[in-house]
Amino acid sequence: MEYKIAVIPGDGVGNEIMTEAIETLKTVGRVYGHHFLIQEVMAGTEAVLQGMEPFTEEELKICRESDAVLMGKLALGHFSDLEQEKRPERILAILRAELRLTSDIRPVRFYQSLEEFCPLKKAICGKGMDIVVVRDISGGMFAARGKSGTLQNVRAAWDTEGYDEQQIHASARIACEIAGKRRKHVTSLDKAVLLSSSKLWREILEETAKEYPEITLEHQLVDHAAFRLVTQPEEYDVIVASNVFGDIISDEIAGLNGIGEMLPAASLNKEMKGLYTPNQLHRVFEEQAGKNTADPLGMILATAMMLEYSFSMEEEARAIRSAVESVIEERCATADFCSESRILLSTNEMGNAVRQKI
Repeated sequence: MEYKIAVIPGDGVGNEIMTEAIETLKTVGRVYGHHFLIQEVMAGTEAVLQGMEPFTEEELKICRESDAVLMGKLALGHFSDLEQEKRPERILAILRAELRLTSDIRPVRFYQSLEEFCPLKKAICGKGMDIVVVRDISGGMFAARGKSGTLQNVRAAWDTEGYDEQQIHASARIACEIAGKRRKHVTSLDKAVLLSSSKLWREILEETAKEYPEITLEHQLVDHAAFRLVTQPEEYDVIVASNVFGDIISDEIAGLNGIGEMLPAASLNKEMKGLYTPNQLHRVFEEQAGKNTADPLGMILATAMMLEYSFSMEEEARAIRSAVESVIEERCATADFCSESRILLSTNEMGNAVRQKI
């Protein structure tokens, strides 16, 4: 079977880490007998520099017709003189709309051999952490148009935190589906003691969970969860949260890992078609571009997410993750997380080390 994948290399070190991800995908294809048709798409900064729109209709058509989209790094703020709609980073919003993406997926785990980078004390991080955050990206304040003006001669601004049941159900379902293949526990974060949108959120989560009788659903207030995540992270399996709450919590959890560049991310629609990127999407490391020093593991692991979620290739995804874990356990590292006790590898060498173990 042939799988069509659109590739947007992105900015900064994006092209270098994408190269390693694609080579890893080709290795999986050879080992497991799959054929991946990879088509590079000119979009974002590259397109703007060529005098084009951030996304031309032709390039966008390639993404629509692909089975998944891989994207490297995406720089912000380089073309502040352009209208918002003309800026390169606009491609993220366009892809979310065109692919009808509803939920961001952010897996974060501890590797015991990287304990020195974890900001938590050993007694906590030694218990381990393996969490997947499912964040809604279809509703809430980030999806609404804010307003500003004057109220009683005082400058004011306001945003609307709005949700409907279909938006909430989409992320709730994905969270339950993911939890069903893990430890079967979903923690939903809200502020139902104060917010009407959170009350609806909690109600729809309860209704959705009834469709998955094997799943245990727990509700937590988001501020309490923020505290527990730094004291008892091992207790969490899958976390599902609204757009704003999920944005904040997912970055907190990524910080607990200590090495954000090693983490992958995905944005999925209801059919599990997705956009796959490094977790730290907007850290493009322009100063490292072309030096073969960037860490490609986040992009490689994003490829594993694509295989699992969009292509249902769970064995192949596990093979990539196991290969990455083996390389880390052997104390291999790129410059951004290297220490005296580690083996310093270039971007390309790190990719090769992973591929040799698949």
